[in-house]
Amino acid sequence: MMLLTAAGGCRSGRAPFVAHLPPADNASSGKAASEISLAAYQQPPAGTTQQQSAVQQVTPTQIPQTPAPATPATQAVAPEVIDAEPLPELPPSPAKAPDVLEVIGSVRSYFPLVRQAEASRVVASGEQLAAWGAFDHKLDGYTNVQPMDYYENHWNKWGLKRDTMWGGQVGAGYRLGRGSFEPWYKERETNDLGEFSLSLVAPIGRDRAIDANRAELWRAQLETNRVEPFIRSQLIVSVRDGVQAYWEWVAAVESLRIAADVLQFGLDRAEYLQKQVEQGEKAEIDITDNRRIILSRQSKLTAAQQKATQAAVKLSLYLRDNSGQPVVVASDPSAAAGFPELATLDEAAFGADIQLAQANRPELAELAIVRRQLAVALRQASNETRVDIDAGVYVAQDIGAATKDNDKSQTELEATLMVSVPLQRRKAFGKVRQLRGKLAQVQAKTQYAADKIAAEVQLARAALTASRERVDQNTEGLRLAQRMQEAEQRLYEEGQSTLFNLNLREQQRAEAAGELVGSKRDFFAALAEYTAALGLDGADLESVYFGDPLAE
Repeated sequence: MMLLTAAGGCRSGRAPFVAHLPPADNASSGKAASEISLAAYQQPPAGTTQQQSAVQQVTPTQIPQTPAPATPATQAVAPEVIDAEPLPELPPSPAKAPDVLEVIGSVRSYFPLVRQAEASRVVASGEQLAAWGAFDHKLDGYTNVQPMDYYENHWNKWGLKRDTMWGGQVGAGYRLGRGSFEPWYKERETNDLGEFSLSLVAPIGRDRAIDANRAELWRAQLETNRVEPFIRSQLIVSVRDGVQAYWEWVAAVESLRIAADVLQFGLDRAEYLQKQVEQGEKAEIDITDNRRIILSRQSKLTAAQQKATQAAVKLSLYLRDNSGQPVVVASDPSAAAGFPELATLDEAAFGADIQLAQANRPELAELAIVRRQLAVALRQASNETRVDIDAGVYVAQDIGAATKDNDKSQTELEATLMVSVPLQRRKAFGKVRQLRGKLAQVQAKTQYAADKIAAEVQLARAALTASRERVDQNTEGLRLAQRMQEAEQRLYEEGQSTLFNLNLREQQRAEAAGELVGSKRDFFAALAEYTAALGLDGADLESVYFGDPLAE
């Protein structure tokens, strides 16, 4: 079942994300997301051939672009134009800006919380190994020497025994007793070469189908299965958080680019105003007002740089090098990859996403295993309420020269029946009641988890759809704001408008560009939330952002 598809080109050189929903009813929803453009805000073309999509893309709306002026970080401000501090330099451009797949790969390989969760495998493996220890062979014995007495003797006994998987116990032993023994301890005496023996104890009532050793082993084996969905759950959350941190950083860098571009308008206008004032075409107060505008925009650029740096630091929690150390990327607009292009969403593809999420999400699988663990514990508690009846067989044979009384050479065979009847059994019945209550809790928790998954999918789907519509609306808003700013610029140059009006139009254009960046950020954040709600842990997200259709 196809849920999302991807095709097209993006500034990172990969095919952009394409998810299919029918266009919204409003007039602007059919427009593709255009590139955010101020005076120097043109995205370079993709470096590689764009991949062909299985669905038809919407052709991006072409927006008239003004020539790119010099970068504000490198253009000096003439002292006679404005008395202000030099513009702060942007961080150095990295050799290659990371893309979202690098962040996902870093989270999967090096994120500490994921590695912590993966260490649960070792813990569970140790528990299982310890549970197997109940079935280890056990060697025990004793030696007794009585050298000074009327009855001088020494006797030794050594044996090997182990509990079995069917609830009983098997054993083998060797015994040697020599010397003069008290008449009441004659059983300690053996023939010259000692006595070999075999023993077997088998449960008839309690412990036949299950006992404490097997219950603990089965619980530990289920625990090794339970940690896998736990690890996947941590991986899904970590990948989601890492991807959202990446898009926050991309949005911060794009906002930094917008702040630099709108500042450049004021810087370019400073020299123009100086000439116009000298020629008597403009009032000198316009230079003062432009100084104020530049200072205000410098302040906003500094704030944008701060946000970009903070976003890069936050991203470094998820983006790590091969040694696992955080990597703080430079927030350089010229090196950042930017947002992939967007196309339409196909609402029909969302039909079975709730069922897919409930099948994929590890929470339900983990609760199912917990329920099985409690079922094992309940069987053992019920086992404790039964009568304890054990049957035993003991066989022994002395070898070597016979004793003085010649009473040890015959084969010895014993059969025993041991019965223990718990009368009140309050401990066992209390344990049964407790475990039944826990099973009821897990059942209710499972129902809530399934309902919560369905709600998370619907919430993420609604956010994804709404943010996609906002991208279309803000794209049209930016196009109109750009037209109004360019028209106001021409009027101002012709003397038919004021600097106040032009500044207002430039601010409106910057705000419209910022809103478009915010809506794109919200879209990809919602996409990360949606893929996490579907239970995608990052191994299968390349097709969501850059490649082939995502199928069930």
